[in-house]
Amino acid sequence: METDTINLILCVLPEHLKEKGSKLIEICKIREEERLRERSYKYGGGRGRGHSRERNSVDAQAKIKEKVEATAVPLAIARLVMELWSSRMRKHAENLILQKAIEEGYLEENLLKWVHALEHKEEEEEAKPDEEWLIDNQDEAIIKLVWDVFNIKEHYSQVKSHRSWVLKSYYRLKDFLPSLQEEIMQRHDLSKYAFSQAIGYTLKWVHNTYHEIWKEACDFHLFNEPHHPQAWSKKNTPEEKHNKLRRWLSGASNFHTGCPYGLDIANLDLSTEDFAEPFLLESYVDMVGVEWERKKGQDENILTRELAYIDDKFLSRYTKKQHLVISNLIERIIASDTSWKNIPLTEREQAIMSTVPPPKQGTFATQVQIQKQKEESRFVKLGDASTDGTSALSKEVLDNSFFIMLCKAVIEFWDGRLRKRAEHLILKKAIEEKQIKSDHVDWILAFEEKDYKAESSSSRDACVSIISDDAIVKLLWDEFQLSNHFIQVQRHRYWIKQSYLRLARFMPELSDEVIERHDLTKLSLTQSLGYTLKWVHNISYPVWRRACDSHLNCEPHHPQMWSIKNTPEHKKNCLESWLGGRDSYGVVVSTLDLGSENMARVFLLESLIDMVAVEWERNKDEKPDLSYTQLISMEDRFLSRYTPQDKAFVVQLMETIRMADHK
Repeated sequence: METDTINLILCVLPEHLKEKGSKLIEICKIREEERLRERSYKYGGGRGRGHSRERNSVDAQAKIKEKVEATAVPLAIARLVMELWSSRMRKHAENLILQKAIEEGYLEENLLKWVHALEHKEEEEEAKPDEEWLIDNQDEAIIKLVWDVFNIKEHYSQVKSHRSWVLKSYYRLKDFLPSLQEEIMQRHDLSKYAFSQAIGYTLKWVHNTYHEIWKEACDFHLFNEPHHPQAWSKKNTPEEKHNKLRRWLSGASNFHTGCPYGLDIANLDLSTEDFAEPFLLESYVDMVGVEWERKKGQDENILTRELAYIDDKFLSRYTKKQHLVISNLIERIIASDTSWKNIPLTEREQAIMSTVPPPKQGTFATQVQIQKQKEESRFVKLGDASTDGTSALSKEVLDNSFFIMLCKAVIEFWDGRLRKRAEHLILKKAIEEKQIKSDHVDWILAFEEKDYKAESSSSRDACVSIISDDAIVKLLWDEFQLSNHFIQVQRHRYWIKQSYLRLARFMPELSDEVIERHDLTKLSLTQSLGYTLKWVHNISYPVWRRACDSHLNCEPHHPQMWSIKNTPEHKKNCLESWLGGRDSYGVVVSTLDLGSENMARVFLLESLIDMVAVEWERNKDEKPDLSYTQLISMEDRFLSRYTPQDKAFVVQLMETIRMADHK
């Protein structure tokens, strides 16, 4: 096959490029093998010991060779089209391929006019005359090479399928989308037929390989198609957004209120990241179409509420303002389908729904149904159904679904006032249970208090439920078992204090109060939910990931907070929130270099105490009579989280502590 492909490549190149063409496949093999080896090394390919590592290495190399052989030809053709062909030759070939797509039914002829809507001749670089060559007597070779061997037709098939499901979604939901013109949906993703995108997308989604050609194609699509958030991001200046919109709208056939699709660009605020409304709605319908095709079984008889539902995590791509617009739209569509009232709910699920405002209850009930289906499918895939039996499976499915949905209710459906009330009740309960002290509350809320006040004062969707205090405590403290999370934190804090008592004399900068505050923010409601889900119920879910990320990137005893990934402004805000105006910790924010990743000394010491306590509790059998050397002993990899400067300080301190065993 390679020989045939090389012959085709040579047919469509002028004499001065034939030598490059003859070596193209071999060059692609070499570069792809280098890339895959580097990637394998970077992500730990061949880890292990002895024979196992050798076996893994052999297997990994064999897979690399296999991948190289499979992708060298498509890579070579992609590079031929995008790098070796002149723009004139590329345009000639593109016209042939698009006509072939029309003949084969992948594209309708009346839609061809919109395929190049994102491209603009006036901004193309002028090519030198001797580079604008054209071979126009090898059309069959071009079609064979691009259509068949490169298999661009499979990409066109994927685009056609996606477009059909997006249009089906639009026609099912159009009564809820009056500002979204039908012609906008008919144009959806047509630019993916152009070579500027089709070559890269074929590499990625047909041949499952990465190349810069794919990255450029993807970025071009995302940052130019107005139904993607990237096109509205601040990476595009207002002027760039204006020009891109003008170009896209110039092909419009549908006018009302004197503007294409009713959009007056001059009156859009392009300094924000908000979509123009029609494209915001198109982006939602795009997600609906993707889910219908790929996740919801392509069921033509799907209920409207099931079709319209999109998990809230996928709406995080929007600004807060537009997140609310789409959330409210989904709620309206689901509420219009009264079949949600027939969804069977357990007593516990009904208890959660009693906390959800009535307009949102249809969405909540639909989520409960979908979540139980997901959990059951997951357990079956894991093989638990065959080992635990039906009743055990059902109980675990129901439990996991309940725990997840309670978290979603609190985070997605409760307003700030109800969350604030619930948090107050939980902390009051924890004080009664003597797991925290009343003067801990301000420290627990160090990072949350402002958010609650802001939301409480501006919430547009107040919870109108009349749930009692006792019901809230029962749901969160007892049923969800927040109580167990508080016990885990209390236990960890005990070992923190024991470690500090042993090592305090080596750390005069570290005060008792800093230790007393350790990890109290894990008891705030948002962090408690995530940590309970993970460490009490063993459920990995985005709620846990968000809670963990919030803790690591806000608490100053974690190196992640000091990472260069966080801006100096973020670090400053976290430190000021944590310090709460106190100056008793020896930390003066204005004197810190927040552009570096070095930790303030007091928090570096606290992080060392944290590691010592974890090791003492979990890996050293809680033995009370450990020597200093035994107490601080830990693998060097745990110190790799620090900057070289911070690590050097910690290593020197640990050596000083060890020396105390000999005095």
